[in-house]
Formats: sequence, C-alpha cells, structure tokens
Amino acid sequence: MRKPNVLVSVLNWNGKDKTVECLRSLFNSNYQNFSVVVIDNASHDNSSETITRLFPQVKLIQNFKNLGFTTAQNQGINFAIDNGYEYIWILNNDTIIDPKALGLLVAEMNSDSAVGSVSPVLIESEFPETRQIQFCGCAINWKFQYFEKFKQLHDALVSQEKSPESFCLWGTALLVRTSILKQLGGFQEKFFAYFEDVDFSVRLIRAGFRSKIVPEAIVFHAGADDPAKRPPYYVYLNTRNKYFFWMNHLPRRQRFRFTRNYVAGALLLASSWHAISDSQKETATLFAIWDALLGRGGMWKEDRKVPNWLPSLLLSHPYIWANLLRGNFYLLIRQALQYLFSRSNQQI
Repeated sequence: MRKPNVLVSVLNWNGKDKTVECLRSLFNSNYQNFSVVVIDNASHDNSSETITRLFPQVKLIQNFKNLGFTTAQNQGINFAIDNGYEYIWILNNDTIIDPKALGLLVAEMNSDSAVGSVSPVLIESEFPETRQIQFCGCAINWKFQYFEKFKQLHDALVSQEKSPESFCLWGTALLVRTSILKQLGGFQEKFFAYFEDVDFSVRLIRAGFRSKIVPEAIVFHAGADDPAKRPPYYVYLNTRNKYFFWMNHLPRRQRFRFTRNYVAGALLLASSWHAISDSQKETATLFAIWDALLGRGGMWKEDRKVPNWLPSLLLSHPYIWANLLRGNFYLLIRQALQYLFSRSNQQI
C-alpha cells in the first residue's frame, strides 16, 4: 500500500491529561508515516511543558490566547500545506486511537480520488466494551433545516452511498486531503467552535468531492455532556453558529423565512433558561441571537449584560413572539382567547 505522509493536528486547551493519553494511543498506530503538531490555546495547566517533555518528537505551536477550534486548527492546516503533507488528520485531544484506524483511513483515501475526507466510527469511550456508537455520519435535511445524526452504521452507509450530496462528517477525527484545503481554505474562523466541521463538509461536497465513514476504523471519543450541563459559552456558540451555517448555505429565497423560525426557536430556548432561573445561559442565548443577526463571530465574552427590561419583554410570554415570528396568527388568536377566558373564570 502507498504510504503518503500525514500530519496529525491535535488541539489542546487545558486538557493536558487527555492530550497525553491521546498521543500515547496515536504513537501505537500501525501506520507510522505521520508527524504530529499540537496547537496549545494558551493553556494554564502546564500542558506545553508536559507535552514537550513526554513527546519531544511532537511540534508544539503555542498560542498566547484562546483562538478557538477554527483558527487554531487552521494553523495546523497551514503547517501541513506549507510542509508538503498529503493528508492532515484533524484530531480532538479527548480521543483514544485504535491502532488500525489511521492506516484504514489512509487506505480509503488512496483508493478513490473523489473522496475528499473520511472519518472513523466514533465509539463512546466510557463504554468501550459495548462499542456504543457515538457518531458515524450525519445527513442534512435541506427542506426542513435539521441534521439527522446516525447511530446505526447501516443507515449511515446507505446514506453516504445514496445521498452523498447531503452526507457530512464531524471534525473529531477527520482525515482530509491537503490539496482540497489549499483549494477551499480551512475552517471558517468566525465560527470559533461548533458547526465549522459540517460547514466544511458542505463546501467540500459543493466542490465536487465526497465524504465517507470508514466502518472498520475505530476511534474512542469522550461522550458529550447533557446539554443542560454545558457551560454558557457552549450555549452561545451552538445557538449562534446554527444561524451562521444555514445562512451560509441556504438559497437566498429561503433565508428570510429561516431567520424568522430561527429567532422564534432561539427565544423559546432562552425562555427555557429563564424558567429555571439560569441567567447565564439565558444571557448567552439572547446575545447569540443578536450576534447571529449581526454576523458577529468570535468567542463568548462572559462580562456582557442584557438590559434588565429585555428578558421581561421577550421571555414572559415567549410563545406570543414565537408565533408572531412564525406567522401563526391563528394560534395567537386562540391563545389570546384562552387567556381572556381563564381571566374571566377567575373573576367569577
């Protein structure tokens, strides 16, 4: 088998122990024609010193502030292009690599020049013995604007074969041709983190390439927390970037309607945080809506404050605003009549 040179790009942000475990598993790979760059996003847990001491063969790029996933991984992408690597493996630091994974991914790319990116099957690392699938691809529903994330390998393989134009991959363990990255550019940096991988998948597809899951390749990945337990910056980025993604790729004629539905749904999300008195996530969601509509990228700034009157105005009766935005005037009238009827009953 041809063994092209691969750059493995690992991003670290205060994840020293996970990164060390990831690198140890990576260096046990059967496929050996690879180099590693670790990009450190201004960690304060002595990550850089530990990684340099334990893995002197690794190139370390040290950033002096948190540049996010997109800008930091673009540093790895540029390093791969500038140094003539044929493939780059964009790898999360909270992964454990099966020894055969990288070789299988490279073999798939070698076998078909129309394939622009490949991913292993991601297995929940908390339950390695059960081989519980965390991710094996997703399909974009363009008509109703949602993602169908596959948990059954058979469904994913059918989708990537029959509907390659809508089959997308996560960036958790994504092997990409550097020639394509040179052509398309890397991740869109305004995302900062989240949605940048499916955005890249769509750009790759529209350039005439395909993305594929390699079913025999396995990588173990830490499970996602309950969304309710995620920090405010996740709520902000995920809510805002959803809008960025769809506005990047929807036809112009669909964007106004999508915007109305997006704001309606995001207000309902903010109201759910308001209802449980989670003011941080409520604030994060409201600013996500605002920044999305303004096209403002970058990271979440925790010191931002919403005027006191705004949550009372928008979130006391969120379904009124949601139905107004969605044009559900029949529901508005019905809700108003129900409200008046309940008030009249209370007065009797």
